[in-house]
Amino acid sequence: MTSNPFRDAPAPIPIDGRLGVPVHILGLRAAVAMDAWTSTCSVRAELEYLVGPTSGCPLFDLRQHIDRCWLDGLEAHPDLVSDRDVGAGAFSTVRMIDRVQTANSVHRLRLAYRLATPRAELGGDYPPVLHWSDGGRLRWSFGLADLYAGRHLEAWFPANLPFDQFPFRLDLRMTGTQVAHSVITNATLRATGDNRWTAEFPAWSTTMSSLVELRPSDSMERAAASVLLPVSGRTISIEMWQERGGSERLPAQLKRTERLLASNERDYGAFDGDRFVCLLHGAAGGMEYANATTTSADALEHEIFHSWFARGITPASHADGWWDEAFTRFHDDGAMATEPFDFAEPPMELCSRASFQRRTAANAYSDGARFFRGVAAAIGAGRLRAVMSDLYRIRNRLPLSTASLEAYLVAASGDPLLVDAFHRFVYGFADPPSLPEITFGDATGSLADTWIRRQNDGLDIHQVPSRHTRNWVYARVSNPRSAEICRHFLVLFTISPTTLATPSGTRYLAGIAAAPGFDLRPGETRIVSAEWQAGAGASSAPQMLAATLHARAGRPKVAIRAIGDRRVQSSGRPAP
Repeated sequence: MTSNPFRDAPAPIPIDGRLGVPVHILGLRAAVAMDAWTSTCSVRAELEYLVGPTSGCPLFDLRQHIDRCWLDGLEAHPDLVSDRDVGAGAFSTVRMIDRVQTANSVHRLRLAYRLATPRAELGGDYPPVLHWSDGGRLRWSFGLADLYAGRHLEAWFPANLPFDQFPFRLDLRMTGTQVAHSVITNATLRATGDNRWTAEFPAWSTTMSSLVELRPSDSMERAAASVLLPVSGRTISIEMWQERGGSERLPAQLKRTERLLASNERDYGAFDGDRFVCLLHGAAGGMEYANATTTSADALEHEIFHSWFARGITPASHADGWWDEAFTRFHDDGAMATEPFDFAEPPMELCSRASFQRRTAANAYSDGARFFRGVAAAIGAGRLRAVMSDLYRIRNRLPLSTASLEAYLVAASGDPLLVDAFHRFVYGFADPPSLPEITFGDATGSLADTWIRRQNDGLDIHQVPSRHTRNWVYARVSNPRSAEICRHFLVLFTISPTTLATPSGTRYLAGIAAAPGFDLRPGETRIVSAEWQAGAGASSAPQMLAATLHARAGRPKVAIRAIGDRRVQSSGRPAP
């Protein structure tokens, strides 16, 4: 789990005269009592949470009708945690605890409710199901989905937005029936009695991770196998399920899953789990979970790949959900196709930058794959695959925002064309009507502030940064009062033993880190920073630290400082 759980959290937002603030869930525990006699499912859920760095009214989500609630041990009216509209389209609501709580404080919320069909968008080929049939038989399908609002864990249990990671324990107890049931899940599952189970999801889980399917055992068939994977060198188990009498040959699908897992390991890195669970549901399409899927046979390859990109590295928000579908579709097509960016084409939005967007952009599959073909054309298809493999190794089991993806791709490739591509074909910004006049330093551009800070240390520009600590690089960026607002820019930091700027131009190299920024107003000065992992690029030789600022349709500014020096040079490049 990330050391800063609020790194990708949305900013506090005014809601109905209050300030809604994000929380980090420390633990979620829910107990579901399923009674076949009354055909009801009753839930008791407890949420322990940490308020973020700003005091205010905590935000979470749940798409069920709440009957009773308790806050820090005291019962309150359920209206205390009512739905609030956050203005991001249909079903884009959250729940706000209407009680101002101090920053960095810890609290407990308990909820009681009857489980029912979620109050969410219920479209798609495999929607949520909670259905009793005669004879005490229950089918319960979580039915998570990215393209419909309210369709992750919050559909059934109190949860957070995708930026957060938290452990989840689910206790299930069924009474009033002699029919044996089975739980299909990617959790660590323990049977505690007849039709009783405890499922535990790990601390790196997000609201998008959890698979639960409860079915009468006699309605399902299962096949299992073990496979030794070629990169991790670990033996993992594979579980394959379908309804009894289904059309798929499970042994053949097991063999196919083995091949796909091994192939993905070779291309992108070790599968991070000890099992893979698949339910072949007989519907169209599929849905990814952490090291699991519910899918058709046709979509199996696509969904297995999501164990690397989507539920290995996870999107930090619903607005960021485009990149995992885009790169997976690029992979589906062979991960070799290239198509140069055409900046004469109109802007295309894939990432809205709306903090409370609750669904993945529908054009992620088509326009998103087109974007990655453009990246492949710019840096090479083989290089893109290698960069994404490195990204998986570094960020697996961590959320990833679109801005962080941009920073990583630009830093790893050193290609500033990608800044222009993100500006126009990801964020959907039009070209600026005039060239932005962004400068380093203060509002007059008189001081180039580029520096290094070590973790738990003071300002340090006189020594080569350590290879064994986390280092941070900073730059101060200013937009003159006479300029227009700059919707999007990126600072690329580079370390080299040679000067990077010459009178004839700038020599672009892969960077150590990068930091995007947005909406820099005229007259505004902002400090941007990026983490420099493990002294990447460090050397015992004399070094130069360069910070190059890029903005669409503008010539970059370059600030260069030798360690302990204050020299500044500038150069430019033509915009594409």
